[in-house]
Amino acid sequence: MKKTFFSALMLLSCYTQSNAQEYYEKHLEFPPQATVEKKIDMASRLVPTPQQLEWQQMELTAFLHFGINTFTEREWGDGKEDPALFNPTGLDCEQWVRALKEGGFKMAVITAKHHDGFCLWPTKTTRHSVVSSPWKNGKGDVVRELRNACKKYGLKFGIYLSPWDRNAECYGQGDAYNRFFIEQLTELLTNYGEVHEVWFDGANGEGPNGKKQIYDWEAIERTIRRLQPKAVTAVMGDDVRWVGNEKGIGRKTEWSATVLTPGIYSRAIGQNKELGVFGKSKDLGSRDIVARAKELFWFPSEVDVSIRPGWFYHSKEDSHVKSLAHLADIYFKSVGYNSVLLLNIPPNKSGLIHENDCRRLKEFSTYLKNTFEKDYLKRGRTRWEALSGTSKEYMVRKDALVNTFMIQEDITKGQRVESFLLEGYWDGNWRTLAEGTTVGYKRLVRFTECQPEKIRLTIRSARNEAHILRTGLFYARPLTDNSAKVQLGNVPVSQWRLSGTDETMRKAFDKNVQTVWRTEGLKTFMVDLGRDAEITGFSYTPAQDDNLAGTIYKYRFEVSMDGSHWKTCATSGEFSNIMHNPVTCFVHFEQSYRGRFFRLVPLAEISGKPCTSIAEIGIFAVALPAKDDESAVYPVPGAPLTLKVGDAHPSVDGWSFFTAHEFLERDTRNGLPLGFIEHRGKHMSRDARVDNSRCSEVKNGVLQIRSIEEADSVDNRFGKRVKFSHGCYRTALPGSSEEWCNFTENMRIEVRFKRNAYEGFNDALWFMGNNNLPWPANGEIDLLENPKRKLNNRAHFTLHSENHYAGVVGGAGSVTSSIEIRDMSKWNIYWLEWYPDRIVGGVNGATYFEHKRGENGNTDWPWSDPKGFFMIFSTGISTNPKAWAGAVKPELWDNSAMPCMYIDWIRVYVNKQYKGAAAPAVKYY
Repeated sequence: MKKTFFSALMLLSCYTQSNAQEYYEKHLEFPPQATVEKKIDMASRLVPTPQQLEWQQMELTAFLHFGINTFTEREWGDGKEDPALFNPTGLDCEQWVRALKEGGFKMAVITAKHHDGFCLWPTKTTRHSVVSSPWKNGKGDVVRELRNACKKYGLKFGIYLSPWDRNAECYGQGDAYNRFFIEQLTELLTNYGEVHEVWFDGANGEGPNGKKQIYDWEAIERTIRRLQPKAVTAVMGDDVRWVGNEKGIGRKTEWSATVLTPGIYSRAIGQNKELGVFGKSKDLGSRDIVARAKELFWFPSEVDVSIRPGWFYHSKEDSHVKSLAHLADIYFKSVGYNSVLLLNIPPNKSGLIHENDCRRLKEFSTYLKNTFEKDYLKRGRTRWEALSGTSKEYMVRKDALVNTFMIQEDITKGQRVESFLLEGYWDGNWRTLAEGTTVGYKRLVRFTECQPEKIRLTIRSARNEAHILRTGLFYARPLTDNSAKVQLGNVPVSQWRLSGTDETMRKAFDKNVQTVWRTEGLKTFMVDLGRDAEITGFSYTPAQDDNLAGTIYKYRFEVSMDGSHWKTCATSGEFSNIMHNPVTCFVHFEQSYRGRFFRLVPLAEISGKPCTSIAEIGIFAVALPAKDDESAVYPVPGAPLTLKVGDAHPSVDGWSFFTAHEFLERDTRNGLPLGFIEHRGKHMSRDARVDNSRCSEVKNGVLQIRSIEEADSVDNRFGKRVKFSHGCYRTALPGSSEEWCNFTENMRIEVRFKRNAYEGFNDALWFMGNNNLPWPANGEIDLLENPKRKLNNRAHFTLHSENHYAGVVGGAGSVTSSIEIRDMSKWNIYWLEWYPDRIVGGVNGATYFEHKRGENGNTDWPWSDPKGFFMIFSTGISTNPKAWAGAVKPELWDNSAMPCMYIDWIRVYVNKQYKGAAAPAVKYY
C-alpha cells in the first residue's frame, strides 16, 4: 500500500513539474480537438528562441539605406543605372557607427542590394556592383567596411538583400534566379563574420524579361539556418514580423504570440486567409482569434520608419529630419508597444551621415537617458506573479512629478497579460491614470503629469499566471514639435480649376493642396493652375481612410501651356514603396517645366483595384522672374480676349484698349491671316525664299511661321536658286482694305510669342517706316531679335536708322540692348511703347530697353515718319553666316520639325495723347 501511494505521489509530482516547465519555443500546433481553454493555456507557454529574446532586448536598431539610389536621388532604381555614378569619395562607415552608438542603437542593417540590383560588395554573381564603379578603383567593399566598424564599436550587424532585382536578367526565370539569389546570400553570410539579422521585404515586381519571380523561401531560410544559425530572419522570415506600416507606429494591443503564419511557409496564404488576418490586421492574438487558429507562432513585431521623408538620402530633405518630439513619440509607440524600432538613417553622396541626422540622434539618446535613468517607484524591480484580478501597490518617492509608467513581462515564460489598470493615489483617493491591454517585453503608458503617493497596478486579465518582470515610474519631459511641417506644394490653389475631370469626384481645397479625389478606373486628374508656372515637381498622397481607395503606383505626369499640347516630364514613373508606405510621395524633376496646366495620368493601381484616389496633390514651382511671368501683364495671358475698345489695360496704367489681332480661323483666307501680307525683299531672301502659303498657317488661334528644307532647289524670286523656304509677314498697308491698325506714336503694342529651340536660328518681331525710303534710310526697330550663334534665351533690342547703323545686330551708332529670358520656347509677352520723346520695350513685366529722342545724336528716326510704321514677323532663315539672320548650324535642324515661331495674338493700346483715327471698322479678334 505504501509502495502504491509513493508511486502515485511521484507520478503526480512529475506531472505537475513537467506541466510547470512545459514551454513551446517559437511555434506550437494545437491538437485537433483542443478546447478554447486548452488553446489559451498552450498559448501562454509559447516563448521566444534565445536569438529572438536577444533581438527584442536591443530595442533600437538602425537601417542604413545606401546605394546607387543615393546618387540618383530616387527611392527605387530601375536597374539601368550606370555603376560609375556610385562614388562616395568620403565614405566613412566608422562615422556611421559612432553616430548610431551615440544614439543608443544596438545594431546596423545595411541595404547590401536594393531593388535596382546594385551590390555594395564585390559579388561574383554580377558586374552591377562596386567593382564597376570608380570608388576605390572598383576595389571597395561597403559591406566589409561597415562590418569592421560594427565590430570595432560593439554594434551588431545585419544585412538587407532585396529579393526583387530589376537588373538581373534571370529574374523571373524561377530556379535560375533562386540559385542566383542564394549565391548572393551565401557570399554575404559566409564572408563577413557573424550576421545577427537578415532582412527581406518580399518585394516582387516584374523583371527585365517582364516576368515575376516565384521565390523559394524555404530554400532561402535553410541557407540562413545553415550558415548563420544565430541570426534572426525579418519580415520574409519566421523570427521577426513587420508591423504593417512604415510610420513608426505599433499596435496598442501587440501580441508576440500570434496566429499570423509567416509568409515563408507555403501554407501561409491559405491559413491567414482562413483566419482573415494579414500583416496590417489589428487583431493577431486575441482569445477569439486564437480559438479559431490551428497553430501559433512567437513572431514579434518590428517597426520600421525613416528619420527623413524618404528612405534614401535626398539633399532636398536636409531640413526635414524628424524632430526630437516626433522621434520620442515614435519610441513610445514602438518600443513602448512591445516592438523593436528599426530607424532608417541614410548616408549621403559623400558616404557620411548628414550632420542634421547625427545631431538629432544624439538629442534622441540624451532625451531617453534623461527620461529613464531615474525611476520614482520604490521596489519597482521586484518580480511578482499575477493571476487575473491581482493587484500590486508601489510607493512613490516623495513629491515626484511623473507622467510615464513602464511594465515588463518575463517573456521567457510567455506573453500572458491581456489587460491592466493603472491607478494613482493622492489626496486620499485612488484615481485612474491609464488602462491598457497587452504588455509583452515592454509597455510604456503615458498619462497626465501628477504627484501620486502610491501607484497600483491591477492585472485585470491574464492567460494563466502572468510573470511581471519589472515596473517603473518616470517623468518624460513634454516636447513641442517646432519643426516646419513638410510642405506638400508651394503653388496656391486659389486659382486652380479642375479641367476635363469627372465632376462626380469629391473635392475640396486647402491652402496649397488639392484634396480629396476618387474615381472609378484609371482616370486622368487634370488641373488649370490659372497662370503660368515653372513647375519643378509635385507631391501625391493616396487616400487611406477606406479599403475602396485605390493607390496610384505607375503614372505619367504632363504639363501644358494651352491644355491641348502636352509635354511629359522626365520622372521614374512610379511611386516607389507606396504599397507598404502609403504616405506622401515627393517627385522632384531634374529640370523645370513651364506650364499652366498639369495632369497626373494613372497607369497602374498598386493592387490592381478598379479605382484610384488622390488624398492630396501639391505642385512645386520656382518663382518666375517678372520678365518670365506672363501674369505680370495679364492674370490669364492665353485666355480669350474680353477687352472692349476703351477698356483700361489690366495691369499697366495709362493705356486703354484700341484693337487686337487674335489669329482666329474665321479671320483667315486660305489659312493665312487677314490684315497681313507677304513681306518679300532681297534682304530677306538671299539664301531662302519667302513662301507663306507653304511655310505658315493659322491653327488653334495661333499663327505658325515655319522654315522648311525643300526637296530640291527653288527660285527665291531674286535670281537665285536656294534650298530653304520660310515665312515672312508684314501688316497691310495703311488705307488698304486689309488694314487693321496703323502703328504710330502714343501706342503700346504687345505680342504673345514663342519659338522652338534651335541654336543659331534668328527670328524677329520688328517695325519699319512706311515712307518707302531705301533701307536703312527708313530705319527699323527690332522688338525681338535673337543674336546669331546664341541659343534661344536672349532677346536683343536694336534701333537702326540711316545715320545710326553698324551691322545686323547693332554696333557703333546703333542703339542696342539685350535681356536673358529663361526660355524663349515658352510663351512670353513682348511689348513696345513709343511716345513723342522716347521708345520703351520689354518682356512681360520687365523693361529692358529705353531710348530717348536725341540720345547719341539720334533725332532723325523714328520720329520723322508721318505715315507711321508697319510690323513684320520673320523666321529670318539663312544658311549663310554673313547674311542677315545667320543660321549657323543648319546641320542640327530636324527636317521633320524645322525652326518655327508662334504668334498667339497682338494687342494695341493708346494713351490719352493719341491723335490718330478712331479704331478701324474692321477688327480681327
